[in-house]
Amino acid sequence: MKLYDSMIDVTMEALSGHRVKKVKYSPGAAWKCLENTEFIMQRDAALELGGAPAPSVNYTCVSTSGKVCEDEILIYGSDIGEIKGGCGFSRIVILETSDLGEDKDTEKAFQAIRNLEFVRYHVFPEGYMVRVSSQSNQEQVRIARDALKKGIDFASVGSAYIKKYREVPCVKNVRVIFVTDSELVRLLVPNADKVDAITRTLTHILDGMPTDCGHCSMKAVCDEVDGMKELHLGKRNN
Repeated sequence: MKLYDSMIDVTMEALSGHRVKKVKYSPGAAWKCLENTEFIMQRDAALELGGAPAPSVNYTCVSTSGKVCEDEILIYGSDIGEIKGGCGFSRIVILETSDLGEDKDTEKAFQAIRNLEFVRYHVFPEGYMVRVSSQSNQEQVRIARDALKKGIDFASVGSAYIKKYREVPCVKNVRVIFVTDSELVRLLVPNADKVDAITRTLTHILDGMPTDCGHCSMKAVCDEVDGMKELHLGKRNN
């Protein structure tokens, strides 16, 4: 699966040159997770990340090209314990998976990608309430005072996400990126729309229409994304 490779490259290029804290994944370091989402009242909150008017963005990219060689957490900007007020927030996940078989079964590969996207809705770190808007690709986080006192940080939260992703058999390696530098978050915001466009185009292909590329509203995406046109033609020929 190389459809998202260009967006992975664009993301890492935007982050390059900025100070980063890199933490290797340790299952034992994962923050405790609950069975369901926890509602944290504002009066019990210590921090709000990504709340308006601060920028916020979230997206996930899947690859089989060796883009992620190990499980890791990358932190750009202040860690949770260093944040003093509201700030921008971004959480980006890059997944290295085994071959999803898109050459043989595009629909099965697409479903695998969808299943991986849904993982983010099933991670509930204690004292860390996530509000996600799938339409705007925003992710806002409210952190409880008790969690802050207990030492919650992005390394432990990132480890909780990786632990959940690694339960999916096709996942080989996971990179979780946290960004709290507002200017850097703003640079990443347009990427989410492009990732969504790739996924929508894949859906469009699976629907089997239109077959005339010249009249397809997704033509620009097919022309830009490596491997998309081949998938389209392969689907049309089946």
